[in-house]
Amino acid sequence: MKLRELVEKTGVSTETIQFYLREGILPKPRKRGRAQADYGEHYVELISLIKSLQEKHFLPLSIIKKTIKRLKKLSPSEEHYFHMQSEFFSPVGHLLFQQEVMGEENFMEVTGLGKKWLVKAEEWGIITAEDHDGEKIFSSDDVAIGKVMVEMGRAGMGPKDGFDPEALRHYKDLLQKTISSLVREFTDQLYGKATGDELAEIGFSALNLMGFYFFFIFRKLAQEGAKTQIAKLEKEKKTL
Repeated sequence: MKLRELVEKTGVSTETIQFYLREGILPKPRKRGRAQADYGEHYVELISLIKSLQEKHFLPLSIIKKTIKRLKKLSPSEEHYFHMQSEFFSPVGHLLFQQEVMGEENFMEVTGLGKKWLVKAEEWGIITAEDHDGEKIFSSDDVAIGKVMVEMGRAGMGPKDGFDPEALRHYKDLLQKTISSLVREFTDQLYGKATGDELAEIGFSALNLMGFYFFFIFRKLAQEGAKTQIAKLEKEKKTL
């Protein structure tokens, strides 16, 4: 399609699309002549993604550019779950696709987590770096968890607010028991009935879907529990 058609389909101005092209956020289109370019349907999808990441997740274009480049390397299944995460997790979209980090100093700089709490998180098994030739490598999940721990402190859930951070260890241990049981049940049911590749594909889907489930069921139960507890305290206050 021509640029004019792309503008009509996306609702994005010519100037904006040309800016995306200049900045490398969108790939260069296929040339049909010296003054003509051909834009495939995937440009509509890419521009829709850019708008979504800006409007839902408030991501800067520099991060969006990196995200789009990484999307090219994802398998169809991984891309599918990327879009699911983008739809479901708008409030934490900036945490979903972190890159692994090498070295403690880099990890603390990227996450904002201090040395004391990094040591504690590792001691509790919440953050678990792998050793590579004497250098620690922190996974993308470790990076996200480190950032969340920092945000918790900023939100009033830190030691100075009366919150005991070791509770995070307790929560992790409880969740680990549930997940270990779930993994055993899953593998016992499928082992021998699927090839290694099929098992890996099913496992990837299960991992993401159960992650979504745990997130939403936790939020639902926490909200319901908070309302019940507040109502109970209000009732007790009135009887005093």
